[in-house]
Amino acid sequence: MDSAELILTHLEALYHAIVQAVTTDSSAAWGELGQNAKGDQVKWFDLAADRAVCAYLEQQFPCPVTLLSEEGEPRSFGRGEPEWTMVLDPVDGSDNFSRGLAPAGTAVALIPAGLPVAVDTVEFALVGSLYRSQVWRAARGKGAWRDGHRLRSSATTRLAEAVINCDVAGATVQPALAEVLAQARSVRSFGATTIVLANVADGSLEAHLDLRGQLTAENFLGPGLIIREAGGIITGPQGESLPPLQSLTDCYSLIVAANHELHAILLQHLNIVSGDESVIARP
Repeated sequence: MDSAELILTHLEALYHAIVQAVTTDSSAAWGELGQNAKGDQVKWFDLAADRAVCAYLEQQFPCPVTLLSEEGEPRSFGRGEPEWTMVLDPVDGSDNFSRGLAPAGTAVALIPAGLPVAVDTVEFALVGSLYRSQVWRAARGKGAWRDGHRLRSSATTRLAEAVINCDVAGATVQPALAEVLAQARSVRSFGATTIVLANVADGSLEAHLDLRGQLTAENFLGPGLIIREAGGIITGPQGESLPPLQSLTDCYSLIVAANHELHAILLQHLNIVSGDESVIARP
């Protein structure tokens, strides 16, 4: 087993530890819970997952690592200087998961220690479904895979043939975005960014739009590498590269597409320019 496969095998084992923790524990054991670093209400399964993650990184992960997650300040595991920065969202789609709704997922990104935390620096990534035994993973320059099958994102370039996911909760859809959604073949809003982005990578969806400026990096860093390795593109709302993370409370907007041609069409239709408020606005 080469070093890349070793790392990816451990990321998958970490995902399985999270699944076991959130599907076998119960809320009764955790009592009163507070808020995380982003100000969101902590749920029992967040803490159950975090406990499982800490145990795995301390006892089984093969390299010293610094963990960044919404559950608290950066934490280091293993002996010696950290070799990796791990950005983790153990339960994305937590509103879905708390109601027993799919999808919900886990996302992990590994970045060499000392490098900026950004989509451009992610070396290894994994996304796993919390409801289905389904795993997407990627290594930079070596491709993306789902359950052992090489991924290629959709070749669809016509908006009229595209199935698009769009998150608009807490915002008002303005005419430019409404027109894009009206022209699409179909529109979804699944409520779990990590799984949606993995679905763009595997060809199940053609695009994902979230223009609210509310996404945090743990949702998209890992999926971003998987998308790129599958042939897709992930950018900010003006087609720009996503800037490096300064804090897990930093917020982003995304335009994600299965290919560059469709991405260009989305940008053209949305006609987003700096300071434009015509696409989406908070009420």
